This record gives sequence, C-alpha cells and structure tokens, in this order.
Amino acid sequence: MEARSSQRGAQSDPGTSVKVHPSVLGERLSRKQQAEETRRRLAETALQLYSSRGYDHVSVDDICREAGVSKGTFYVHFKSKDQVLVEEFLELDRFYLDSLGEIAKIASGVERLIALGRYSLRHLAGLGKDYLKVAFSSQIAPGRGPSPLAAKARASYKVALRLVREAQKRGELRSDLSSEEITLALVRAIRGIVFEWCLLDGRFDLEQAGETLLKILIDGLNPR
Repeated sequence: MEARSSQRGAQSDPGTSVKVHPSVLGERLSRKQQAEETRRRLAETALQLYSSRGYDHVSVDDICREAGVSKGTFYVHFKSKDQVLVEEFLELDRFYLDSLGEIAKIASGVERLIALGRYSLRHLAGLGKDYLKVAFSSQIAPGRGPSPLAAKARASYKVALRLVREAQKRGELRSDLSSEEITLALVRAIRGIVFEWCLLDGRFDLEQAGETLLKILIDGLNPR
C-alpha cells in the first residue's frame, strides 16, 4: 500500500521516463528561483554601482561585495561586467518580438513602423536615463570595437527591416531606397533621440518626441 501511495505522488521528469517525487521537483524549482534571484540581484547591484561611481570605476569584486556573493557565482551568470549592461539592453529584442502580435493588428504598414518605434521608446524610457547613460558610455569607450548593440543581427533590426519591406510592397514607402537604407535611417534616428534624451538628463518626453521624429522621417519616405 505504501509503495502504491508513493508512486501516485511521483511525477515524470519532463523528457525522461524516470519518476520524480514532488519534493524533488519543488527543490529543483527552488534552485532555479534562487539562481534567477541571484542574477537579478547582481544585475541591479552592478547598475547601481555603475550609476553612482561610473562604469570604469567599478570592478567585478565591487559588484560581488555589494551583492554578497562570491566571484565564482558572478561568472556563473555573467561573462564580464560589460555583459550586465548588454544583457539588459538586449532585453529590448525580446520586447520587440513580444510586441509583434499587437503590431500585426494594425492595418497600415507605416503605422506599424511608428507603433514599433513607440513601443521601443517606451521600453527604453522605462530602463531610465541613468542606466542608458552608463550603457552608452561603456559602449563608446576608447579602445572598444563595434558594439553588439548596433549589430544588424539583433532581432530589433530584423523586425524593423521586415516591417519596412512589407510597407514597401504595399506601396507605402518609396522604392528608390533599399529596405536596408530605410531601416538604418529609422534605427539611427531612434538611437540618436535616445542619446539626446540622456544628454539632456531626460528633460523631455522620449516617447512623444521619438514618435514625432519618426513621423517626420516617414513623411519624407512617402512614394515619389
């Protein structure tokens, strides 16, 4: 009877035929939650230190000391202190992909592009000017090569390129410029206004100003 009861309480481990007791599954979940909490604490601590001391004046040792974890634990979650910044910024790519469902409901190809820009600016504003200042300064430091934040391989660029191509096929954007040229112009405009927002210490509405800029640019991209 006890054996049957124990079997009824067990569950199959996904991907295997091995029975796993609920207490073991709970322990695994707890470990995963602890790992996520540690990663979050490391990221938040690093960003706070970067903001207060300056990126170049913060070491991995400083981050670990403030977060109360070992250096080995830091490297389990991040390859370097730079990756903390990049990871947070690249979260925008996941945000782009998540927003595609809502954007697809918009009939106009041009309006889809404006909506994409609006969503991305809202997300960036949510990260905060202090974080963005540190992110920009770390990526343009002397001796650095091209930043992964400007890579065409990013999902954010690919999504924008896809929407530009769709708008061109619909005849909503001029065809004498390539889809790549138009996409780069729009992406650079967004990046530029975010940089200016940081220069002015966040003293204007980023989402509203960015949407206005995109509308002006897209107006100049009307078919001729």
